[in-house]
Amino acid sequence: MMRLTTLFSLCFLSVAIAFAGPRHYSSNIEGDVNADGDVNIADINVVTDAILSNLHDSKCDVNQDGDINIADLNYLIDLILTGPVKPTVDTGMYMGVIGYNQTLMTKEISFLDSTTVADFNDFIDGRLYTQQGRLLYYSVDQALDMLNRAKYPQNLQNVAIVTVTKGLDQGSLMMTDKYDTEAEYAQALQSRIADERIYGRAIKAYTVGLLNPTVKDETQFRANLYALASDSTKAMEVTSNADVTASFHAIADDLVAHNMSENLTLVFPGVGTGTRIRFTLDDVNEETVNDSQVYIEGTFSLKTRSLTDITYQGMTCNAGDSVAASSVDGMFVSLVFTGIQLYSEEPIEKEKIQEWYWVEDQETWALSTEFSPYRIPEVESTYSSALVMLLLDCSSVLEDEFGELQAAAKSFIDRMQNYTATPDTIPGLYTVNGVSFQMVDIEGGTFTMGVDSAVVYTGEANIDEMPAHEVTVSPFSMCETEVTQELWHAVMGTNPSNFTDDPQRPVENVSWEDCQEFITRLNELTGKNFRLPTEAEWEFAARGGNLANGTLFSGSNNIDDVAWFYFNSEFGTHAVASKLANELGLYDMSGNVGEWCSDWYGTYPVEPQVDPVGPENGTRRVFRGGSWRCISRECRNTSRNSDALNFGSDEVGLRLAL
Repeated sequence: MMRLTTLFSLCFLSVAIAFAGPRHYSSNIEGDVNADGDVNIADINVVTDAILSNLHDSKCDVNQDGDINIADLNYLIDLILTGPVKPTVDTGMYMGVIGYNQTLMTKEISFLDSTTVADFNDFIDGRLYTQQGRLLYYSVDQALDMLNRAKYPQNLQNVAIVTVTKGLDQGSLMMTDKYDTEAEYAQALQSRIADERIYGRAIKAYTVGLLNPTVKDETQFRANLYALASDSTKAMEVTSNADVTASFHAIADDLVAHNMSENLTLVFPGVGTGTRIRFTLDDVNEETVNDSQVYIEGTFSLKTRSLTDITYQGMTCNAGDSVAASSVDGMFVSLVFTGIQLYSEEPIEKEKIQEWYWVEDQETWALSTEFSPYRIPEVESTYSSALVMLLLDCSSVLEDEFGELQAAAKSFIDRMQNYTATPDTIPGLYTVNGVSFQMVDIEGGTFTMGVDSAVVYTGEANIDEMPAHEVTVSPFSMCETEVTQELWHAVMGTNPSNFTDDPQRPVENVSWEDCQEFITRLNELTGKNFRLPTEAEWEFAARGGNLANGTLFSGSNNIDDVAWFYFNSEFGTHAVASKLANELGLYDMSGNVGEWCSDWYGTYPVEPQVDPVGPENGTRRVFRGGSWRCISRECRNTSRNSDALNFGSDEVGLRLAL
């Protein structure tokens, strides 16, 4: 029976919550037993059910005293009335290790990085030993309990168990009174792996099975591999210790590769209160929008400028069921959805995003004409935290090969400690002396470079933009923005620019030769081979690459959308990326500052070209894009300009290629 103080507290708590309203917290908090993001009566109900059912569920042991009883309810009540304390934990990789034979040798879950990896290796070498027994099921059971007990960062993205076994379970039924048969225990573990969530994240369970000659029931051995894996693709049967090491490396690479979450910013016109809005992230149209498998849907509130009652389909998202506007610009509202990971584990493709409105009287979705998938959405990728439990078979059958298994385990741990959650690991993101810049991968393709003579004869283009000719470029990368004054200073220690009141403005007043010196130093600092783009690469990227929409300027036919030029610049440069990007996510390809290319200036050829690099020699180098001082005609995608190698101007800067 509950003691009187607890009953009184529950009554008082109900009244308090009624007046105070709901309290919403991250799932990374103490007392959130059901991992729904709140600490409230629902959590008390879960613990109460566990007490009444005599069910030992580790997550219900709120005060972590080893028992589930009235003390846990009182602890929860205090948390709800006073507000839980969010644990302070580092972002990064967390790992625990269990070696199993007739006993469990455990290294509790802790932070893994270059400063702690030696502790893990010492545990593998000094604390693990072989003896009879193989508590395979029990070790997985305990690993699941450990995952539920520990506290992790809010941005936890991957949760994994990696189990290595060389035979059948021996002895686990003696460690618990819950199960009568091994099959029943294995089935229960399979259900736990499938159903349990750690801060809302499903568990990825990998098994690596090295069949030893003493195993008589190979069918049961393989059944265990599949039962203890989260899906069949993660169950691996191998034939040697070398294969174990290879499997470890593949698992580590898989975990790191899929440990990315994304922040999605959507900008759209505000609508009336109660309007249902759906943002689809897969490739749908008017006929298939109802069948979309990946979308964000909610109800717009004009009063609070927010999207409420949000449903996430085909993804997880940390933003919650109500997202308020991050900014309002006239008729447009910006919403930021943080921590998105698609179930497909693929990155968000901006060009597939569409906005739809529900038309009540027609009972159908209508496509918004004010939303552009190429310019308005912004996707920011970031690596998050990960958690791995490593379970190692230490049974006596491994006696002669145990050293090889230890070496494989240390290799896996070392590979995982090289995982990092810092921005430097975001694909294409580089940091030099504390200043970061983002490179954008661009698929190769074939396009028509330049313009037809008819366009020149009507006065819409210059004669050096003809003839139009076919060009094929190979895949390359280009910087998302022009090189900023901040980045130039980080590399060179100087700032030659004329407009210096904002380090995020593009660097200017640099000659082609200055740019070569900058790139040489940058490559020395990064070990990469950055360069200026060729003129063909530049025009291909400015047009939008394979996503090109045929616009006059880079990303739009309306120059005000994408460029700082003569009539809107107020006679100076502006911070990079303060206009809309083009189809590839590149900013300021039109206007702001012209951008040096690697080519000598010369006449275009007539014949089709593959990866052209311009004339073999010359006296002037090409720069493209127009500047803050140019009229719109000079900011077109095809417009060309050039000057001497030592020429510098506050209208010309650079953009990196790789």
